[in-house]
Amino acid sequence: MRFAFLATTAAAVVAVPFALSATAPQMSDQEFLSAVRCTAYESAARPDAELAEAKWLLNSEARRQSAEIAALARAEASAAARQAVNGAGNEIAADCGALVARTADTV
Repeated sequence: MRFAFLATTAAAVVAVPFALSATAPQMSDQEFLSAVRCTAYESAARPDAELAEAKWLLNSEARRQSAEIAALARAEASAAARQAVNGAGNEIAADCGALVARTADTV
């Protein structure tokens, strides 16, 4: 009986931090919005770009973000795609270039 209690306690001590990290956002609000904006822009500007993995990761992250941030991300993605299609996305393209450069520096 004591062994079962100790084993359960040890499992809980190990599992709780993993469970919390799995449900907590991995990106800040601004990082998430920038990544969504860039992915949407690239998807519309370059339809042949392979963005399936990035979209999957962003969709997973959207489930961890607050409902307000997820809704804002959907709006930002629509706006970025519209700007890419209209050819008015120079500001987004510059931001995405900076984001890619920062990401390359940290990897």
